[in-house]
Amino acid sequence: MKRNASINALENIAIIILILLGLFILYQLIKKIFRGSWQTEDIIIALLIFNIGFSFTIALAQTKISSDYNHLSNQFRYLAEDFKLHLQYKENIKNARKKT
Repeated sequence: MKRNASINALENIAIIILILLGLFILYQLIKKIFRGSWQTEDIIIALLIFNIGFSFTIALAQTKISSDYNHLSNQFRYLAEDFKLHLQYKENIKNARKKT
């Protein structure tokens, strides 16, 4: 449980850093439009780094959602099997009462 909380905290910190990087790149783009700041190559490299970071963030979120979905589907499968067994047990009791 503690490890999961620390991983979530690290993910949140990474997302915050990524957002700050995106805002800084946006600021540099606006400065570039008004004839200042970074060279065009620097802005392109920063945008590529931002894109890679954003892609990794999306991939991590997708992996987490997929993992949660798999766990949930397993739980429903076990619940359905248990319910089938319960119905069979109930049917067996009903048939036993009819015979006696």
